[in-house]
Amino acid sequence: MPVLDERTIERLAALICDDGGPYERRARQLSQFLKAVGWDTPYDGGARVPWLEETIRAHNDDVDAIEALLRRVVDPREYDEGMPAAQHMVGLVNGIVAADGFEVGHEGHRTIIRRIGEDNALEQIAARLAAPELRQTIRGLVFQPVVADVLIARLDEVEAARRARAFLLAVVGTGSFIEGLLDEILRSRDKETRAQNSTTLQWLLKRAHTLGWIEHDALTFNGYVREYRNFVHPREQLANNFSPDDDTVLLCWQPVLAIINDLDRLIPGRKNTQD
Repeated sequence: MPVLDERTIERLAALICDDGGPYERRARQLSQFLKAVGWDTPYDGGARVPWLEETIRAHNDDVDAIEALLRRVVDPREYDEGMPAAQHMVGLVNGIVAADGFEVGHEGHRTIIRRIGEDNALEQIAARLAAPELRQTIRGLVFQPVVADVLIARLDEVEAARRARAFLLAVVGTGSFIEGLLDEILRSRDKETRAQNSTTLQWLLKRAHTLGWIEHDALTFNGYVREYRNFVHPREQLANNFSPDDDTVLLCWQPVLAIINDLDRLIPGRKNTQD
């Protein structure tokens, strides 16, 4: 599903290029801008605004990529005037993307982005993350109590890191938790998984989907959780311009909770523990 409307893309591309304006980006500057966003899209020498429109369209099914673009447009490091120019851009960008459900801003000198109207949804995710029912579901999915204890301890550590504002650790911990949960569930129930010396999150998701234990949306979700191992390395974090906040962590948990719900509902012989 497209993240941004077609007219939004056109207006955003015009704003970023700013032909003849005070913040005009010529070819080299546009290439540097997109590199800072984290997009590997070499400029092909065509007209800048149409080329940028096509480049945005090519990323328009990836929420994380679009959010990275929007954050960079209001990043004070992009402008000689620094924060005054970045704050001016906030008003312009929000005027373009508000109808698509986004809002950009600053916390100190750090750029932030949030979904308009999603605060209540994020509060619900936070409540589920802390709820005893989630831990009960995990115990129902895992045969060995000692392994369930380890996974629940990881879950508790993610929540503690989030509350302590250690957001990168919370994202990495989220990836570790769901990969560990899937590996344990599949190894205890599936011969093909037991035959693997090692597994990855991608492999585990595919295998669970093949068995009919998670639905297609859970298999194909995009986001930082899928790449969590990369962010252990500082260079990867810098290359991806990854500065997670509380919303990032909670949005990471949205697909994770969907996976857990699917497993609880679809594994044969299980009664849904939330019924």
